[in-house]
Amino acid sequence: MCCDLCEDNHMITGLDVRSFFSGILLLMGIVASSRTAAAQPADQPPQIDSGMVTSPRDTSFGSVLAPLPPDDFAWYSMITNIPGDWLASGRTIFREESIPAILGIATLSGVLLLGDQATYDASESLYRGSPPVHTISDVCRSAGDGRATLGVAGAFAVYGFIGRDRRALRTASQTVEALLASGFVVQLLKRVAGRESPQAASTPRGKWRPFPSWSAYNRQQARYYSFPSGHVTTIMATVTVLAENYPDERWIRPVGYALVGATGFGLVNAGWHWYSDFPLAVALGYMFGTIAADRSERGSAAGEQRSEAGLHVMPGVARQGPQLVLAYSF
Repeated sequence: MCCDLCEDNHMITGLDVRSFFSGILLLMGIVASSRTAAAQPADQPPQIDSGMVTSPRDTSFGSVLAPLPPDDFAWYSMITNIPGDWLASGRTIFREESIPAILGIATLSGVLLLGDQATYDASESLYRGSPPVHTISDVCRSAGDGRATLGVAGAFAVYGFIGRDRRALRTASQTVEALLASGFVVQLLKRVAGRESPQAASTPRGKWRPFPSWSAYNRQQARYYSFPSGHVTTIMATVTVLAENYPDERWIRPVGYALVGATGFGLVNAGWHWYSDFPLAVALGYMFGTIAADRSERGSAAGEQRSEAGLHVMPGVARQGPQLVLAYSF
């Protein structure tokens, strides 16, 4: 459904080891950096959270924290928050303040579109002619794979459960949430646009075949999946969630944005995308990453009532006996 899972007819049939370890390496860098920044003098006892729900900015990555109160974190939040994320994205897009950004994305995409064939030819020639570029491109391209993002989220979840670190757990949940919410939108846009990828292009810059049939898309995906890039959307959303949850780690954004650029370069080199597929993808990843991470800032104490959109599951009692109540707020 999401993250270009079927790009270039590569169906996911198992865990890509290279993608997984690229995610683990990113996590290890965060852990190492954060522990260094949070180091305390030997004679100073560690600070232990007494249970108050605070912003993730108020805790260090390596702190020993109390378990999350039920209102603040639930394993299913990464699923039930998604409808609210879509509503929030609609509100973000359809407001006056967003007009300059939309015009900027459209203009940049149009400019890149004009040079797509020339830039692809140059990238493809470099990719085929240089073994080091070929190898680096393949590794960077795998960083935008949904499996790498799931590897990062899984590692944060394990670290959070072992260390009872609420911020790490929240980051894991929000990473998956952003992946799923943005992935559905990306797949919808791909099927609306129906743009040929470079490797399947029948005309310079690729032909656009809007609204291909379901069977046609599944049969020859490379003819329809190019716009926008799910890989770039995925890695941009992941970087945004990490940066929003760990604002003190100032290296996350520059390193992450460099990795976004390298992923795009690898995708073009391999013939999976044109450069004009990326501006919208970057914007989508940033928007959904920000929306998912923004939930960690809502509320300042355990049990505080929140007016966020989403699907909520809660216990209830009726004359017939106990029951589960599904409620959707907006």
